[in-house]
Amino acid sequence: MGWDTGGVGMTAEGIELRAPVDADAAAVAAAVQRSLDELVPWMPWASDAYGETESLAWIRGEFGEAHRFVIVEEASGEIVGSCGLNQMDELNRSANLGYWVRSDHAGKGIATAATRLLAEFGLREVGCHRVVVVMSTENEASRRVAEKAGAHHEGIARGKLLLHGRFHDAHVFSFVDETASAGG
Repeated sequence: MGWDTGGVGMTAEGIELRAPVDADAAAVAAAVQRSLDELVPWMPWASDAYGETESLAWIRGEFGEAHRFVIVEEASGEIVGSCGLNQMDELNRSANLGYWVRSDHAGKGIATAATRLLAEFGLREVGCHRVVVVMSTENEASRRVAEKAGAHHEGIARGKLLLHGRFHDAHVFSFVDETASAGG
């Protein structure tokens, strides 16, 4: 279930998703720092200490993400967030989809566009049958993104996420390859 973008990005709705490179480390770290108020409650990796070293580690795949992308606003050329597929389950051909967008670019449809592109990438290029989006039931902004992107709400998983020492119930959304046979 691997696919190399070969440096070629995917574009739609005014954004580009492209594989990050070492030269992106400062921009990614700055975007995280500018968005801490919104990221910290939901992303355990986000902290005041997040800098270029942590950004480089993410870019180089040291945290186990199978497919990592920066989200670039086409009009400005700025990195405005990141997204990716992780928790790859080759046996069941599924993956988890995650995203975040810089706070000053929230509400512009960027996360929704990135989610649509990444789900399509997972289903069509990676070969996933199922791409899942999971977020705390308290994370209303992320829930709205999944809904607007067209993900199907499957339900609430009790105690699914451990965030800052507290278990959270989580919304479970999915994109499924409807062209695959149900039994095969």
